[in-house]
Amino acid sequence: MRSLALPDLPLRWYPRVTQYLDQYRNDPRARETVRGWLRRFPAHRAAIEQALARERLPLGLASVAMVESGFSPSALSSRGAGGYWQFIPSVARGYGLEVTFWVDERRDLEKSSAAAAKYLADLYQRFGSWELALAGYNAGVFAVLESIIRYNTNDYATLGRVEAGLPWETTEYVPKVLAVAIVERNHDAFGIDEPPADAPRPFDVVSVPPAVSFDRLAARLGVGSDELAALNPIYPRRRTPPERGPTPLRVPAGAAARAGGRALADLRPDNLEPVVVRPGETLLRLARARKLSLARLRLINTVADDGEVTPGTTILVPRAAPARVTSKDKDAVHQVVRPKMATGVASARKPTTPR
Repeated sequence: MRSLALPDLPLRWYPRVTQYLDQYRNDPRARETVRGWLRRFPAHRAAIEQALARERLPLGLASVAMVESGFSPSALSSRGAGGYWQFIPSVARGYGLEVTFWVDERRDLEKSSAAAAKYLADLYQRFGSWELALAGYNAGVFAVLESIIRYNTNDYATLGRVEAGLPWETTEYVPKVLAVAIVERNHDAFGIDEPPADAPRPFDVVSVPPAVSFDRLAARLGVGSDELAALNPIYPRRRTPPERGPTPLRVPAGAAARAGGRALADLRPDNLEPVVVRPGETLLRLARARKLSLARLRLINTVADDGEVTPGTTILVPRAAPARVTSKDKDAVHQVVRPKMATGVASARKPTTPR
């Protein structure tokens, strides 16, 4: 252990840190998990370390993203935390990230890393140690503050040892982050050969009209829709947002040029129109009002849980077909617009006979 290269994170050799290091060295399953994280790290390193450097934070904090999501933008916890850094929606919005029905910037590497760096800097400013800052990142600020006040100490080791101090999950989380930061600096010592790095996907940015599905766009460009989804994880519905103008979208490098410059400008959603959900409305009521199946409405909007659709949400519904105008309808309209004119003498009005 004395020969290990240590990260720039100040740490103490807690027993649980040592146990995690032993696990990552001797447990094949745990070692393979870390190996996967390290394989994906090079494609994300630059954006994460730039964000940490802007806030003058230790670069070893990249291990937080490793442990939180394994660098998977679509990672989602049972508590609603999502994205690379597993922000809950309220904290994400508090640090400037857009989290709506159509857009989730927790899945944007650059923006979420910038927000995470600011959040970690605030936590360190509040607690004064990286152990407590990491505890606050996992358990929440108020849970750590309550524990500090209850036991009148800000020593992480003490708070993790006393009964009803820090949550058990947090006492596992902090040493795990520290251990992973050590493993990242010492591949050979843990029997992890240098894994082949995932190369970042080259892409171009194009402007796409609102409410266009990735399937239609992929067909126009001659690429796979899954490839578009991987390049644009911030659009979880696999469609450009319908409630705003043209949207910048990443596409495989050269695909737009091969398809032609005007190939994307005329893309429009197939017979769909945006509708804002009003208070009291549900997907089921909207489906019934539009005389279509609930399954189809869910499919159009990529809805897995109807609770995602709340008042104020803009969703897409099939556009109502215009009624067919018959010759009888045309005659009726003509009579209303052009009433018959009197012929010469004004017609005398019959006096009404009182009953």
